[in-house]
Amino acid sequence: MTRRKQRRFWTPHNPLPAALAFLCLLASAPPICLAQARPGNILSVQALEVIQPAEIERLIKPLFAEAGFPVPPMKYAVDAYRLRYLSTDYDGSPAEITAQFFVPRFDTPAARPVYVFGSGTTGIGDSCAPSLEPPEVRRWGWYRQNMLAYAGLGYIVIFPDYLGFNDSDRPQRYFSKLAEGHVMLDAVRAVFRFFESPGHAVRPSPAVFLAGYSQGGHAAFAGADFRPAYAPEVPLAGVIGYGSTNDIETLFKEGPVYAPAILYTYSLMYGRDEIDPSAYLQHRWVQTLEADVNRMCVEEFQVYYPSDGTKLYRPEFYRALHENRLGESYPALAARLAENRSGLSGHGVHALIVQGTADIVITTSSQDRFVDALRRAKIPVRYVVLDGVRHKHTRAAGFSVSVEWMELIARRLVPPSDGQGR
Repeated sequence: MTRRKQRRFWTPHNPLPAALAFLCLLASAPPICLAQARPGNILSVQALEVIQPAEIERLIKPLFAEAGFPVPPMKYAVDAYRLRYLSTDYDGSPAEITAQFFVPRFDTPAARPVYVFGSGTTGIGDSCAPSLEPPEVRRWGWYRQNMLAYAGLGYIVIFPDYLGFNDSDRPQRYFSKLAEGHVMLDAVRAVFRFFESPGHAVRPSPAVFLAGYSQGGHAAFAGADFRPAYAPEVPLAGVIGYGSTNDIETLFKEGPVYAPAILYTYSLMYGRDEIDPSAYLQHRWVQTLEADVNRMCVEEFQVYYPSDGTKLYRPEFYRALHENRLGESYPALAARLAENRSGLSGHGVHALIVQGTADIVITTSSQDRFVDALRRAKIPVRYVVLDGVRHKHTRAAGFSVSVEWMELIARRLVPPSDGQGR
Protein backbone atom coordinates (compact mmCIF):
# COMPACT_ATOMS: atom_id res chain seq x y z
CA MET A 1 0.00 0.00 0.00
CA THR A 2 1.14 3.56 -0.63
CA ARG A 3 1.54 6.28 1.92
CA ARG A 4 -1.38 8.63 2.41
CA LYS A 5 -0.04 12.15 2.83
CA GLN A 6 -1.79 14.72 4.95
CA ARG A 7 -1.18 18.43 5.41
CA ARG A 8 -3.15 19.70 8.34
CA PHE A 9 -2.39 21.77 11.39
CA TRP A 10 -4.17 21.66 14.69
CA THR A 11 -3.64 22.61 18.30
CA PRO A 12 -3.77 20.21 21.25
CA HIS A 13 -6.53 19.94 23.82
CA ASN A 14 -6.80 23.08 25.95
CA PRO A 15 -4.42 25.11 23.74
CA LEU A 16 -4.57 28.46 25.58
CA PRO A 17 -1.57 27.91 27.93
CA ALA A 18 0.62 26.83 25.03
CA ALA A 19 -0.46 29.82 22.93
CA LEU A 20 0.25 32.22 25.79
CA ALA A 21 3.63 30.57 26.34
CA PHE A 22 4.58 31.00 22.69
CA LEU A 23 3.57 34.68 22.77
CA CYS A 24 5.71 35.09 25.88
CA LEU A 25 8.67 33.64 24.02
CA LEU A 26 8.20 35.96 21.06
CA ALA A 27 7.93 38.99 23.30
CA SER A 28 10.93 38.20 25.54
CA ALA A 29 8.38 38.54 28.30
CA PRO A 30 8.90 39.38 31.97
CA PRO A 31 8.82 36.59 34.60
CA ILE A 32 5.07 36.85 35.20
CA CYS A 33 4.47 36.00 31.53
CA LEU A 34 7.12 33.31 31.43
CA ALA A 35 5.23 31.54 34.19
CA GLN A 36 2.74 30.59 31.46
CA ALA A 37 5.51 28.78 29.57
CA ARG A 38 5.32 25.37 31.17
CA PRO A 39 8.06 23.03 29.96
CA GLY A 40 6.56 20.31 27.81
CA ASN A 41 3.69 22.48 26.57
CA ILE A 42 2.87 21.70 22.95
CA LEU A 43 3.00 24.70 20.63
CA SER A 44 1.87 23.02 17.43
CA VAL A 45 1.40 19.65 15.78
CA GLN A 46 1.53 19.00 12.05
CA ALA A 47 0.21 15.67 10.81
CA LEU A 48 2.42 14.53 7.93
CA GLU A 49 1.53 11.05 6.71
CA VAL A 50 0.45 7.52 7.51
CA ILE A 51 3.11 4.91 6.78
CA GLN A 52 2.11 1.28 6.29
CA PRO A 53 4.18 -1.65 7.64
CA ALA A 54 5.48 -2.74 4.22
CA GLU A 55 6.60 0.79 3.48
CA ILE A 56 8.36 1.04 6.84
CA GLU A 57 10.27 -2.16 6.04
CA ARG A 58 11.36 -0.65 2.73
CA LEU A 59 12.45 2.58 4.40
CA ILE A 60 14.43 0.95 7.22
CA LYS A 61 16.23 -1.57 5.00
CA PRO A 62 19.32 0.63 4.38
CA LEU A 63 19.85 1.15 8.13
CA PHE A 64 19.98 -2.58 8.82
CA ALA A 65 21.57 -3.68 5.53
CA GLU A 66 24.50 -1.27 5.99
CA ALA A 67 25.26 -2.95 9.33
CA GLY A 68 24.73 -6.46 7.94
CA PHE A 69 21.50 -7.28 9.79
CA PRO A 70 18.11 -8.46 8.49
CA VAL A 71 15.17 -6.08 8.40
CA PRO A 72 12.84 -6.74 11.35
CA PRO A 73 9.22 -7.35 10.28
CA MET A 74 6.92 -4.47 11.11
CA LYS A 75 3.50 -4.93 12.70
CA TYR A 76 1.73 -1.56 12.73
CA ALA A 77 1.02 1.40 10.49
CA VAL A 78 2.40 4.65 11.90
CA ASP A 79 1.12 8.21 11.98
CA ALA A 80 4.01 10.65 11.50
CA TYR A 81 3.89 14.18 12.92
CA ARG A 82 6.05 17.24 13.29
CA LEU A 83 5.68 18.62 16.81
CA ARG A 84 6.94 21.73 18.60
CA TYR A 85 7.11 21.98 22.37
CA LEU A 86 8.64 24.14 25.08
CA SER A 87 11.75 23.30 27.05
CA THR A 88 14.32 25.06 29.23
CA ASP A 89 17.86 26.11 28.32
CA TYR A 90 20.84 25.52 30.60
CA ASP A 91 20.39 29.02 32.06
CA GLY A 92 16.69 28.58 32.82
CA SER A 93 15.41 30.53 29.83
CA PRO A 94 12.60 29.04 27.70
CA ALA A 95 13.36 27.43 24.36
CA GLU A 96 11.30 25.96 21.55
CA ILE A 97 12.05 22.40 20.44
CA THR A 98 11.18 20.73 17.14
CA ALA A 99 10.58 16.99 17.22
CA GLN A 100 9.61 14.15 14.94
CA PHE A 101 6.77 12.17 16.48
CA PHE A 102 5.53 8.71 15.51
CA VAL A 103 2.38 7.01 16.81
CA PRO A 104 1.57 3.39 15.96
CA ARG A 105 -2.00 2.65 14.86
CA PHE A 106 -4.05 0.21 16.94
CA ASP A 107 -7.62 -0.87 16.20
CA THR A 108 -8.47 -1.28 19.88
CA PRO A 109 -7.40 0.75 22.94
CA ALA A 110 -3.81 0.02 23.95
CA ALA A 111 -1.27 1.47 26.37
CA ARG A 112 2.15 1.48 24.72
CA PRO A 113 5.71 2.26 25.86
CA VAL A 114 7.27 5.63 25.01
CA TYR A 115 10.68 5.78 23.35
CA VAL A 116 12.50 9.14 23.44
CA PHE A 117 15.64 9.25 21.31
CA GLY A 118 18.65 11.56 21.14
CA SER A 119 20.77 11.53 17.99
CA GLY A 120 24.50 11.32 17.64
CA THR A 121 26.44 14.43 16.70
CA THR A 122 25.25 16.06 13.47
CA GLY A 123 26.78 19.54 13.91
CA ILE A 124 25.76 22.67 15.80
CA GLY A 125 24.36 24.99 13.11
CA ASP A 126 20.67 25.02 12.17
CA SER A 127 21.36 23.30 8.85
CA CYS A 128 22.65 20.30 10.80
CA ALA A 129 19.44 19.61 12.74
CA PRO A 130 18.75 15.84 12.77
CA SER A 131 15.22 16.46 11.50
CA LEU A 132 16.74 17.81 8.27
CA GLU A 133 18.78 14.68 7.50
CA PRO A 134 18.55 13.60 3.87
CA PRO A 135 20.25 10.18 4.29
CA GLU A 136 20.59 9.54 0.57
CA VAL A 137 22.73 12.71 0.34
CA ARG A 138 24.09 13.42 3.85
CA ARG A 139 23.99 10.25 5.89
CA TRP A 140 24.12 11.13 9.57
CA GLY A 141 22.40 8.03 10.93
CA TRP A 142 19.22 7.10 9.04
CA TYR A 143 17.53 8.60 12.09
CA ARG A 144 13.96 8.86 10.85
CA GLN A 145 14.18 5.28 9.62
CA ASN A 146 15.59 4.20 12.97
CA MET A 147 12.59 5.74 14.75
CA LEU A 148 10.11 4.15 12.35
CA ALA A 149 11.54 0.73 13.17
CA TYR A 150 10.48 1.14 16.82
CA ALA A 151 7.14 2.77 15.99
CA GLY A 152 6.35 -0.05 13.57
CA LEU A 153 6.66 -2.48 16.48
CA GLY A 154 4.17 -0.53 18.56
CA TYR A 155 6.29 2.05 20.41
CA ILE A 156 5.23 5.68 20.73
CA VAL A 157 8.37 7.45 19.52
CA ILE A 158 9.49 11.06 19.84
CA PHE A 159 12.78 12.25 18.36
CA PRO A 160 13.62 15.87 19.30
CA ASP A 161 16.21 18.10 17.74
CA TYR A 162 18.59 19.34 20.43
CA LEU A 163 18.09 22.71 22.06
CA GLY A 164 19.45 25.50 19.87
CA PHE A 165 18.51 23.91 16.56
CA ASN A 166 15.89 25.83 14.54
CA ASP A 167 16.81 28.89 16.61
CA SER A 168 18.78 31.69 14.95
CA ASP A 169 19.67 33.23 18.31
CA ARG A 170 21.68 30.28 19.63
CA PRO A 171 23.56 27.28 18.24
CA GLN A 172 23.00 23.83 19.62
CA ARG A 173 23.97 23.50 23.29
CA TYR A 174 26.46 20.82 22.36
CA PHE A 175 27.13 18.43 25.24
CA SER A 176 25.33 20.64 27.74
CA LYS A 177 24.00 18.16 30.27
CA LEU A 178 21.32 20.55 31.49
CA ALA A 179 20.00 21.50 28.05
CA GLU A 180 20.03 17.92 26.78
CA GLY A 181 18.39 16.49 29.89
CA HIS A 182 15.65 19.12 29.76
CA VAL A 183 14.92 18.40 26.09
CA MET A 184 14.58 14.67 26.72
CA LEU A 185 12.34 15.03 29.77
CA ASP A 186 10.17 17.71 28.19
CA ALA A 187 9.72 15.44 25.18
CA VAL A 188 8.09 12.94 27.55
CA ARG A 189 5.84 15.66 28.95
CA ALA A 190 4.85 16.67 25.43
CA VAL A 191 3.93 13.09 24.55
CA PHE A 192 1.62 12.76 27.54
CA ARG A 193 0.04 16.14 26.82
CA PHE A 194 -0.57 15.15 23.21
CA PHE A 195 -2.69 12.24 24.40
CA GLU A 196 -4.76 14.43 26.74
CA SER A 197 -6.91 15.23 23.70
CA PRO A 198 -9.71 12.73 22.98
CA GLY A 199 -9.96 10.22 20.17
CA HIS A 200 -6.75 8.20 20.56
CA ALA A 201 -6.89 4.39 20.55
CA VAL A 202 -3.27 4.36 21.68
CA ARG A 203 -2.12 6.06 24.87
CA PRO A 204 1.28 6.14 26.61
CA SER A 205 1.97 3.56 29.29
CA PRO A 206 4.13 4.26 32.36
CA ALA A 207 7.00 2.48 30.60
CA VAL A 208 9.04 5.44 29.35
CA PHE A 209 12.53 4.92 27.92
CA LEU A 210 15.18 7.54 27.24
CA ALA A 211 17.63 6.35 24.61
CA GLY A 212 20.41 7.78 22.51
CA TYR A 213 23.31 7.09 20.22
CA SER A 214 26.77 8.52 20.92
CA GLN A 215 26.02 12.11 22.04
CA GLY A 216 22.43 10.95 22.43
CA GLY A 217 23.53 8.51 25.12
CA HIS A 218 24.92 11.49 27.00
CA ALA A 219 21.52 13.18 26.61
CA ALA A 220 19.52 10.11 27.67
CA PHE A 221 21.54 9.63 30.84
CA ALA A 222 21.37 13.39 31.54
CA GLY A 223 17.59 12.99 31.55
CA ALA A 224 17.86 10.18 34.07
CA ASP A 225 20.13 12.33 36.25
CA PHE A 226 17.82 15.37 36.27
CA ARG A 227 14.44 13.64 36.39
CA PRO A 228 14.03 13.71 40.23
CA ALA A 229 14.53 17.49 40.40
CA TYR A 230 13.25 18.65 37.01
CA ALA A 231 10.46 16.25 36.04
CA PRO A 232 9.65 13.92 38.95
CA GLU A 233 6.27 13.09 37.40
CA VAL A 234 7.92 11.40 34.40
CA PRO A 235 7.58 7.61 34.84
CA LEU A 236 11.07 6.68 33.67
CA ALA A 237 11.52 2.92 33.32
CA GLY A 238 14.87 2.63 31.56
CA VAL A 239 17.72 4.40 29.80
CA ILE A 240 19.66 3.12 26.77
CA GLY A 241 22.99 4.13 25.29
CA TYR A 242 24.28 2.92 21.91
CA GLY A 243 28.00 3.71 21.74
CA SER A 244 27.23 6.21 24.49
CA THR A 245 29.71 9.07 25.07
CA ASN A 246 29.03 10.18 28.63
CA ASP A 247 32.43 11.48 29.72
CA ILE A 248 33.54 14.51 27.70
CA GLU A 249 37.14 14.36 28.87
CA THR A 250 37.33 10.84 27.47
CA LEU A 251 35.81 12.08 24.21
CA PHE A 252 38.49 14.79 24.03
CA LYS A 253 41.08 12.02 24.17
CA GLU A 254 39.50 9.46 21.86
CA GLY A 255 37.53 11.70 19.48
CA PRO A 256 39.44 14.99 19.18
CA VAL A 257 37.46 16.09 16.11
CA TYR A 258 34.46 16.81 18.36
CA ALA A 259 36.40 19.03 20.76
CA PRO A 260 36.37 22.30 18.77
CA ALA A 261 32.57 22.45 18.68
CA ILE A 262 32.35 21.60 22.39
CA LEU A 263 34.90 24.24 23.32
CA TYR A 264 33.14 26.82 21.16
CA THR A 265 29.79 25.96 22.76
CA TYR A 266 31.20 26.15 26.28
CA SER A 267 32.86 29.50 25.52
CA LEU A 268 29.39 30.87 24.66
CA MET A 269 27.70 29.28 27.66
CA TYR A 270 30.26 30.06 30.34
CA GLY A 271 32.12 33.00 28.80
CA ARG A 272 35.56 33.27 27.22
CA ASP A 273 37.01 34.51 30.49
CA GLU A 274 36.40 30.99 31.78
CA ILE A 275 36.58 28.79 28.67
CA ASP A 276 38.77 30.29 25.94
CA PRO A 277 39.29 27.91 22.99
CA SER A 278 42.66 29.53 22.24
CA ALA A 279 44.00 28.04 25.48
CA TYR A 280 43.40 24.51 24.20
CA LEU A 281 43.45 24.53 20.38
CA GLN A 282 46.33 25.39 18.08
CA HIS A 283 46.11 28.86 16.52
CA ARG A 284 45.32 27.61 13.00
CA TRP A 285 42.06 26.08 14.29
CA VAL A 286 41.10 28.98 16.58
CA GLN A 287 41.31 31.83 14.11
CA THR A 288 38.26 30.64 12.12
CA LEU A 289 36.62 28.53 14.83
CA GLU A 290 33.27 30.32 14.99
CA ALA A 291 32.75 30.28 11.24
CA ASP A 292 33.95 26.70 10.89
CA VAL A 293 31.82 25.06 13.56
CA ASN A 294 28.70 26.93 12.45
CA ARG A 295 29.03 26.08 8.75
CA MET A 296 30.11 22.44 8.91
CA CYS A 297 27.97 19.43 9.75
CA VAL A 298 29.47 16.25 11.13
CA GLU A 299 30.53 14.65 7.85
CA GLU A 300 32.52 17.79 7.05
CA PHE A 301 34.23 18.56 10.34
CA GLN A 302 35.19 14.91 10.85
CA VAL A 303 37.58 15.27 7.90
CA TYR A 304 38.42 18.96 8.42
CA TYR A 305 39.76 18.55 11.96
CA PRO A 306 42.62 16.11 12.59
CA SER A 307 41.88 12.88 14.45
CA ASP A 308 45.39 13.09 15.89
CA GLY A 309 45.17 15.25 18.99
CA THR A 310 48.79 16.38 18.65
CA LYS A 311 47.80 18.20 15.46
CA LEU A 312 44.71 19.80 16.98
CA TYR A 313 45.54 20.71 20.60
CA ARG A 314 48.21 22.98 21.96
CA PRO A 315 51.11 20.78 23.15
CA GLU A 316 50.75 21.72 26.81
CA PHE A 317 47.02 20.99 26.76
CA TYR A 318 47.52 17.67 24.98
CA ARG A 319 50.02 16.58 27.63
CA ALA A 320 47.80 17.63 30.52
CA LEU A 321 44.82 15.85 28.95
CA HIS A 322 46.60 12.55 28.38
CA GLU A 323 48.48 12.66 31.67
CA ASN A 324 45.17 13.21 33.52
CA ARG A 325 46.29 16.60 34.84
CA LEU A 326 43.41 18.80 33.65
CA GLY A 327 42.27 19.49 37.21
CA GLU A 328 45.71 20.77 38.05
CA SER A 329 46.58 22.65 34.85
CA TYR A 330 43.13 23.69 33.54
CA PRO A 331 40.84 23.71 36.59
CA ALA A 332 38.02 25.77 35.03
CA LEU A 333 37.68 23.48 32.03
CA ALA A 334 38.07 20.37 34.18
CA ALA A 335 35.24 21.54 36.41
CA ARG A 336 32.90 22.16 33.46
CA LEU A 337 33.71 18.79 31.90
CA ALA A 338 32.97 17.06 35.21
CA GLU A 339 29.77 19.08 35.65
CA ASN A 340 28.55 17.93 32.24
CA ARG A 341 29.40 14.25 32.73
CA SER A 342 26.15 12.29 32.65
CA GLY A 343 24.71 9.09 34.07
CA LEU A 344 26.39 8.79 37.45
CA SER A 345 23.97 10.60 39.76
CA GLY A 346 22.74 7.38 41.34
CA HIS A 347 19.39 7.76 39.56
CA GLY A 348 18.56 4.07 40.09
CA VAL A 349 17.02 3.57 36.64
CA HIS A 350 17.65 0.33 34.72
CA ALA A 351 20.28 0.88 32.02
CA LEU A 352 21.20 -0.87 28.78
CA ILE A 353 24.55 -0.14 27.14
CA VAL A 354 25.27 -1.44 23.62
CA GLN A 355 28.92 -1.25 22.59
CA GLY A 356 30.82 -2.47 19.52
CA THR A 357 34.39 -3.71 19.77
CA ALA A 358 35.26 -1.87 16.53
CA ASP A 359 34.08 1.48 17.89
CA ILE A 360 36.77 4.16 17.53
CA VAL A 361 34.72 7.09 18.87
CA ILE A 362 34.32 5.54 22.31
CA THR A 363 36.59 2.56 22.82
CA THR A 364 35.37 -0.57 24.55
CA SER A 365 37.84 -0.10 27.39
CA SER A 366 36.44 3.38 28.06
CA GLN A 367 32.89 2.05 27.90
CA ASP A 368 33.92 -0.67 30.35
CA ARG A 369 34.97 2.04 32.80
CA PHE A 370 31.67 3.89 32.41
CA VAL A 371 29.69 0.71 33.02
CA ASP A 372 31.80 -0.06 36.08
CA ALA A 373 31.06 3.45 37.37
CA LEU A 374 27.33 2.86 36.82
CA ARG A 375 27.54 -0.34 38.86
CA ARG A 376 29.38 1.46 41.65
CA ALA A 377 26.50 3.96 41.63
CA LYS A 378 24.12 1.00 42.20
CA ILE A 379 22.59 1.26 38.70
CA PRO A 380 21.31 -2.10 37.35
CA VAL A 381 23.09 -2.42 34.00
CA ARG A 382 22.79 -4.76 31.04
CA TYR A 383 26.04 -4.40 29.10
CA VAL A 384 26.07 -5.89 25.60
CA VAL A 385 29.41 -5.90 23.76
CA LEU A 386 29.16 -6.87 20.10
CA ASP A 387 32.24 -8.23 18.32
CA GLY A 388 33.33 -6.33 15.22
CA VAL A 389 30.52 -3.76 15.39
CA ARG A 390 31.43 -0.17 14.50
CA HIS A 391 30.20 2.94 16.28
CA LYS A 392 27.60 3.88 13.66
CA HIS A 393 26.17 0.34 13.57
CA THR A 394 25.44 -0.05 17.28
CA ARG A 395 21.77 0.91 16.82
CA ALA A 396 21.04 -1.64 14.10
CA ALA A 397 23.15 -4.30 15.83
CA GLY A 398 21.49 -3.62 19.17
CA PHE A 399 17.93 -3.21 17.89
CA SER A 400 16.59 -6.64 18.84
CA VAL A 401 18.41 -6.53 22.18
CA SER A 402 16.85 -3.16 23.00
CA VAL A 403 13.34 -4.30 22.06
CA GLU A 404 13.61 -7.47 24.15
CA TRP A 405 14.99 -5.51 27.11
CA MET A 406 12.26 -2.85 26.94
CA GLU A 407 9.50 -5.43 26.56
CA LEU A 408 10.59 -7.15 29.77
CA ILE A 409 10.46 -3.88 31.67
CA ALA A 410 7.14 -2.89 30.08
CA ARG A 411 5.71 -6.21 31.28
CA ARG A 412 7.05 -5.41 34.75
CA LEU A 413 9.55 -8.21 34.63
CA VAL A 414 13.11 -7.73 35.85
CA PRO A 415 15.46 -7.44 32.85
CA PRO A 416 18.81 -9.24 32.93
CA SER A 417 21.67 -7.20 34.33
CA ASP A 418 25.34 -7.87 34.80
CA GLY A 419 26.67 -8.07 38.30
CA GLN A 420 30.20 -8.35 36.99
CA GLY A 421 31.85 -8.60 33.59
CA ARG A 422 29.89 -7.98 30.41
